[in-house]
Amino acid sequence: MKHDAVRKLSHDITTCTRCRLSLTRINAVPGEGPVPSRLFFIGEAPGKKEDLTGRPFVGRAGSVLEALLASVGLERNKVYITSIIKCRPPENRLPRRDEIAACSGYLDQQIEILYPEIIIPMGRLASELIFSHFGLSHGPIGRIHGKAFHAKTLHRDLLIVPVYHPAAVTHNPPIKSALFEDFQILGTIIEEYGRSFRHE
Repeated sequence: MKHDAVRKLSHDITTCTRCRLSLTRINAVPGEGPVPSRLFFIGEAPGKKEDLTGRPFVGRAGSVLEALLASVGLERNKVYITSIIKCRPPENRLPRRDEIAACSGYLDQQIEILYPEIIIPMGRLASELIFSHFGLSHGPIGRIHGKAFHAKTLHRDLLIVPVYHPAAVTHNPPIKSALFEDFQILGTIIEEYGRSFRHE
C-alpha cells in the first residue's frame, strides 16, 4: 500500500505544473529510498545533475553526503533522500517562497507516507520549513545544527536533527569539520534511539 502511494505521489511530482520551475526543469526529482523509511534526509533543491537524472544528491553534494553517511555506518540505500522543492531553480538560485509553498504539500505527504522516526533537514531552508511544519521555534542554522529536537504528530513522536548542508563544504571548506561532527552526533543519536537503522 505504501509503495503504491509513493509511486502515485512520485508521478504527481514528475508531472507537476504548480509553479514556474516546471517550465525550466528537465526532470522533477521526487526523492528515493526505502519505503517506509526510518531516516529522512531533506535538502534544499535539485542541482544540474539532479535535474538531468531525476535523482537526488548525485552531484558533488551527493558525494559528500555519501561519505558522511558512511562515516556513521549508514548506506545511502538505507535512508530516504529528497528536497523541499522538487525542481531545479534556474542557475541554482535559491528557491523562492512561492515555489517552496507550491511544493510543501508534496513533502508533507512524503513524511506521512514514509513515516520516518528521525528527520534530518540539511541547511537553513530545509530546517526552517521542517521546524515550521512541526510548530517548533527556529533559530539560525549555526545555533541549531547537530542538536536533536522532539516533535509530535497525532500518531507518534519523532526527532528532528538539523545539520549543515553538504553543499556548504564546496563553498565554505572550514564548515567541513562542523558537518562531520553533525553526522557523528547523528550517529550517536541513532544508537541511543534503540533501533538498528543499519541492518534491516
